[in-house]
Amino acid sequence: MKTMLLALCLLAAAGNAFAAEPDYRAINADATKRHILPRYAALADATGKLSDAAKAFCAAPAGSKIAPLQAAWRQGMAAWQNAQHLRFGPVEYFNRLPRFAFWPDPRNVAQRQLGELFDKHDAASIAAEKLVTGSVAIQGFSALERELFEPAEATKLAAEPFRCQWLQAVAGNLAAMARDIDADWNGPPQDFAKKYLKADGDGSQYHAPSEATLDLFKSVYTGVELVADHKLRPLADKLAAAKPRLSESWRSETSLDNIKVNLGAAYDLYTSLEPGVPEASLRTEIAQAFATAIASAAAVTVPLEKAVADAATRPSAEKLRRDATVLKRLLAEKLAPALGLPLGFNALDGD
Repeated sequence: MKTMLLALCLLAAAGNAFAAEPDYRAINADATKRHILPRYAALADATGKLSDAAKAFCAAPAGSKIAPLQAAWRQGMAAWQNAQHLRFGPVEYFNRLPRFAFWPDPRNVAQRQLGELFDKHDAASIAAEKLVTGSVAIQGFSALERELFEPAEATKLAAEPFRCQWLQAVAGNLAAMARDIDADWNGPPQDFAKKYLKADGDGSQYHAPSEATLDLFKSVYTGVELVADHKLRPLADKLAAAKPRLSESWRSETSLDNIKVNLGAAYDLYTSLEPGVPEASLRTEIAQAFATAIASAAAVTVPLEKAVADAATRPSAEKLRRDATVLKRLLAEKLAPALGLPLGFNALDGD
């Protein structure tokens, strides 16, 4: 009798667990349609406009005409920040992630390699087919920022034809990568969205829908971790040790803008996961933690590069770091278990 009762209890528990399992397929479909595909389409559009702006500038280069090019870079960079947390699928092909943005660069590899490139006028190294396997330090948004927003470099960009050749090659390469990622998600031969949503191991790298959902969770977590552990590193542990030039985009003073976009994008993707969280109290707690971190970013009233080194504004940046860290821990410790997902190694492990 006791054995039968135990068996019935186990069956009931298994039934409840099955009933409580999130609808992973619905989560994946919502995230793909509402979050992922629009972001890659926007990235393709913005980088296409950046490439057009580079061509227009180089058709008649002049220092006085660089502002539209800088504006196109800002728009392209914002579109990249809106997708930067997505680290699975076609963006992983052909080393695309670091080719979009080589950062951090603590050894200043980009300065050395760009200097050598411009000294040698090595046109072969910036051919489209070479950039696929070439150094990530001489391409991408980070390299472009260095040349567009450092006044001395911007002057050379307008004066030296080879630099304009490089500019057009790098901007065109960004546009091509974004266009290819968008195409790879949406149709053959990759048809990644179809395979991602199928998630049955038959022609898909995912053997179950929950595996595909795990990549969504990792993307949310990565977006927050980037902010908490990497993009706020310039704060250091005290004012005297602050390193403003460790900021992601200090030359253009858009590092704080990047963080705001990152947090907003992570929250937007979280809303696809939210229906899979059974406890209303936890949904409220996570939403509030996101709101707090986003509000803290908005409360930093000067560029991050200035905020970290200014005694008057530093406390607001420190609060942002604390709130982002709280959010990161909440996602790892409560959201992952609530969704029935193992966190394991995240997308930034090994960086």
